[in-house]
Amino acid sequence: MRKLLLSLLSVIVMFMMLGCASKEVDPLDTAVAVPQGYKNNFATPYYEVTIPKDIEDVMLYLPKDTTTVRLKMQIANLEDMIYMKLTTEDSFEIDKILRRVEDIKQLGYEQDGYMYEPSVEKNVVTLQIYVPSIYIYNGVYKPKLTFSFKRNSRSVQEKVQLYFARQIYSVTNENVHKQEKPLYTVLHEYCTQKKKVAKEFFTQMEKVNTNRIDLETIKDIEASCR
Repeated sequence: MRKLLLSLLSVIVMFMMLGCASKEVDPLDTAVAVPQGYKNNFATPYYEVTIPKDIEDVMLYLPKDTTTVRLKMQIANLEDMIYMKLTTEDSFEIDKILRRVEDIKQLGYEQDGYMYEPSVEKNVVTLQIYVPSIYIYNGVYKPKLTFSFKRNSRSVQEKVQLYFARQIYSVTNENVHKQEKPLYTVLHEYCTQKKKVAKEFFTQMEKVNTNRIDLETIKDIEASCR
């Protein structure tokens, strides 16, 4: 009987030890920088930036993982938005009215549009701009944002010059902790050095702006990147 009790006790102790061991948490599995309120801009399919009031020029370096930008524009005493429009004075000849949505989530990540909802964010317009790689072929995409809104029963028009730039990244350290740094700021330079470009770039060039880019620009890009 005594041997049976000892056997049972040993089995119980063994199960208790296994149970305790299973509850141990690997420190590498613990989330970091979350309670402190840090924001990781690479964690979403878009890059969100808040623009202060009364600004005329905005310069943004696009992350390497996305070219969809959401701008939180602060406009004092904003009553209602009439329209928002993007134009360029380059070979792309962009001139388009952005569509308004009730919820910015209604837009796909490769679409342009805006949302204005005073009950959600007062005096704030959320603008989403998709910047295909073809737009930043020469290093900087420079669209002008023109928007009109109501203020004190009057129609007011304002303009903001936007500059979107992107850098081509490459791994420069092959050690355990790989480091990346920008090597090229212009796609033309990258293509000249590497003699290659991502297939997605040509897909965007053909699909997004087939009837908008002038023939000289297309030939120039193809000559340096193919």
